[in-house]
Amino acid sequence: MSNELVPLRIPVLMGFFREVLESSLIERGAAQGLELIGHPDEFWRAVPAAELKRMAEGGNANAQAELAWRLAAGEGVGKSYAQAVKWASQSAEKSCPAGEAVLGWLLYQGFGLPKDYGEATRLFERAAQREDARGMTWLALCLLRGHGVNRDAGRAVALLAKAAGRQSFLAQYWLGRLYYTGQQVARDFDAAARWFQQAAAQGFAPAKDLLARCHFFGRGVAQDPAAAVRWWRAAAESDEGAAMFCLGMCLYAGVGAPADQAEAVTWFRAAARKQIAGAMFLLGQCYTFGFGVTRDPEAGIGWYARAAERGNREAEFELGVACAAGQRAAGPDMEEALRWWRSAARQGHPRAQIKLGHCYRWGEGVAQNAALAVSWYRRAAEGGEPQAHVWLGECHEHGEGVAVDAIAALGHYRAAAVAGDPHGMTELGRCHLHGIGVRADVARGEELLRAATEAGWPSALGELERYWFAQGERLFAERDDAERVAQALPCYRKAADLGHRRAAYMLGECYRSGTGTRPDFAEALRWYRKAASLFDAKLALGDMYYFGQGVARNAREAFRWYEQAVAQHEDAYAMYNLGFCLLHGHGTKREPRLAARWLRRAALMGEVNAQYELGCAYYAGSGVTKNLRLAMKWQRMAAGYGHEEARAFLERVGKGALLN
Repeated sequence: MSNELVPLRIPVLMGFFREVLESSLIERGAAQGLELIGHPDEFWRAVPAAELKRMAEGGNANAQAELAWRLAAGEGVGKSYAQAVKWASQSAEKSCPAGEAVLGWLLYQGFGLPKDYGEATRLFERAAQREDARGMTWLALCLLRGHGVNRDAGRAVALLAKAAGRQSFLAQYWLGRLYYTGQQVARDFDAAARWFQQAAAQGFAPAKDLLARCHFFGRGVAQDPAAAVRWWRAAAESDEGAAMFCLGMCLYAGVGAPADQAEAVTWFRAAARKQIAGAMFLLGQCYTFGFGVTRDPEAGIGWYARAAERGNREAEFELGVACAAGQRAAGPDMEEALRWWRSAARQGHPRAQIKLGHCYRWGEGVAQNAALAVSWYRRAAEGGEPQAHVWLGECHEHGEGVAVDAIAALGHYRAAAVAGDPHGMTELGRCHLHGIGVRADVARGEELLRAATEAGWPSALGELERYWFAQGERLFAERDDAERVAQALPCYRKAADLGHRRAAYMLGECYRSGTGTRPDFAEALRWYRKAASLFDAKLALGDMYYFGQGVARNAREAFRWYEQAVAQHEDAYAMYNLGFCLLHGHGTKREPRLAARWLRRAALMGEVNAQYELGCAYYAGSGVTKNLRLAMKWQRMAAGYGHEEARAFLERVGKGALLN
């Protein structure tokens, strides 16, 4: 199970982006209350605060309503809900619809007065009856939500349309939202974009944000990411947090504007200050991988933690990965990792669900429970995660947490493969190769495995090369049947062409010895070279160069291969060859002392040729102190194993002959 943090590649990023854009409308709508709509008309916008107060104190009901609104909003005066209640109450007592609307808003929010949806709605109703745009808009929102009044979507939409026609930008914005999301009305992107356009033209930042979404997805307007970026920038500069985040995303990914990760980070920070959890998560990505900032994994984890605490499932997943990998100061903490993965998994994060499946399957941080592993894999698969089908396939194939069911396993592998998952293609190809859950079809298996390789799963061809090598081994094992052995060679060749080194070595052996084919030293040499990373192939190459088989005799090249073979594996024959070359100066300068050390090691391991050469070395004092007793010991040992030259040596010494 990988603990490696992975940066968001662009397709993944844009998928995350779409998810954020589609979900945040509903999330934000559920969280917010009734926005202040602003001034009732342009006249009051221009009245200075001092003059407004003088008019309010003089008993002007509309001035009192405007002053109450400014005090509630903190616009040009110090924010004071108590004073806002005072002036709104005075205005409402005069039956001023603007005053009734503002007082209703204060009651709805519970600002300066106990929260009271019922009384708020009554005041909105009175204001709406006298054509007050704020009263109509706020009453419509209460009717949509069932706050203080029974839900009535039809009347709510009619009120919003009426207020929108009177240039209420909040009504225009909400009417656009209803048409955009298809809530309470039939979904109509053209109408949504039209209303957003009107509200945005009045400078309402949330409307600019949603108009940008229309341009980004081509909903109600031509798809134009560049226009989306322009609207998001305008909204972001008007302090709209969601727009700051979306603008940062576009700059991060280079969509609708040239990529500028440094500026993206600036907007992510601004959005994070607005408590946008997605921006906190992407700040974590930026710091973790050094995108637009100096790389600082510790700071990255800090941002993941802040986003995770606000329920961002992507951040919860990454924080779990960091805990499992020991990337936090406290070191590895699987209990904490599991806590975050569970939280993300409950929100439907498929990779977190797979992580939990792995933990239960292999007992990492929890008691091993294959049935629970299957349950988590299944949830991820139902959420559309192709990789989950692969793990479910494995569980069904091997009977982990479920009964063994090759057909079910095949179905899961096929589901992953159809979704384009290269791992799934690999497992499905393996099933076709070996007839698991389906009739064996080698051609189809090979097609799938090659497709998986091209799709980015390099180990897929490993399945194919292992298959052909196994077929070759099965046929080669029947050495008494020359026809079957000959059939092994094409299998070995297919495996070797795919990179199977042992298969290449076996081809070398067959061509060198004439097993299953006519002897062909040149062909043997070619296959040995393909298998040259194997010890056996190195040794064979050394022999072929030494004896000139398939190539001009080259003692230097032979010595090089013997030297590499000995470095890879302490093999008696390899050490003998190395010692022999050093003793006689074949392919290297003559070094009797070093030769004797290699020959001794080989002789002690039972290599009879080394025993004979070592005996000769002791007899002649070549590289060792001359010692007739040791010379005879090694010669007798070699002769005992049937070494003819050792026997001849002993016979001549027995007759008193002096040997050179």
